[in-house]
Amino acid sequence: MSYNRLQVMRDNIEAIRMAFSLGVKGRGVQTAEEIAVLRKYAGFGGLKCILNDANELADAGKWSKSDIELFAPTVELRRLIHDYSHDDREFKDYMDSLKASVLTAFYTDNRIVDAISDALKYSGIEIKSFLEPSAGQGAFIDSFLRNDRYPGAEVLAYEKDLLTGKILSALHPSILTRIEGFEKIERDFNGYFDVAASNVPFGDFAVADPAYAVSKEIG
Repeated sequence: MSYNRLQVMRDNIEAIRMAFSLGVKGRGVQTAEEIAVLRKYAGFGGLKCILNDANELADAGKWSKSDIELFAPTVELRRLIHDYSHDDREFKDYMDSLKASVLTAFYTDNRIVDAISDALKYSGIEIKSFLEPSAGQGAFIDSFLRNDRYPGAEVLAYEKDLLTGKILSALHPSILTRIEGFEKIERDFNGYFDVAASNVPFGDFAVADPAYAVSKEIG
């Protein structure tokens, strides 16, 4: 199936709208419909259009012909985030975080994730604690906790993007979610988890981790 940028934009917008709405209500998901909307969130990897100016109608003239169909959804996205932001600073933080994810926010096919969790389950490995260092909207968490694979496991999830973190928290209100970079994990957790599984972002990026700042180990 080909990647439909317009449909992905629409799905992402509705998922973000749902996450904000649930946040205002102070709860996680409660219905199958809410879960379905949030799980359609696919991130903004490959949607570089959100980097373009989209503050007013006149900005459309700056857009390429290949991207112009995404102008209206991008305006809608910005207005949605602005409406739910408490102030201009929070709006800027959301947008900066979103734009920073464009090069790395590509999600893993559930069939691959399920194959990994099945392999661990069938090997007889007992998992009581699970770490997801780059969780997205929770594909690995879903796979490890459902279908009696490891339903009672303690989970700690990290997600750096602010909006994706909100969606993750809404989908999984019972787990501990930290909306920040994994490099901020405390040293006390060294050796704590039975397994860590993720599809971390790849790219030419340096991560500032104080634990490895003067170390000769590969971090």
